[in-house]
Amino acid sequence: MSTAGRQLGVDMANNFMLMTLFSLIADTAEDPDGFRTDVKKALFDLADHHSLPGVAPAVAGEARNAAKLVIGGILQNPRPLRQNG
Repeated sequence: MSTAGRQLGVDMANNFMLMTLFSLIADTAEDPDGFRTDVKKALFDLADHHSLPGVAPAVAGEARNAAKLVIGGILQNPRPLRQNG
């Protein structure tokens, strides 16, 4: 197995576990969509303002954008299933 394939597998597993964890927690909240939205906003703010000393600004921007892409994917508000008919 290649290093890139292994890393992709690790990233997928982490994302799936986080998605499941946040779904379980959100489902216990009074307002699951509001919970996801609030957590997503807090994590986006953290990604925007987290100190990255010694990291070039271009790399820091790329890392912040990548982090927000993952956060957004993990904390999606589920869409209702459409029924055929």
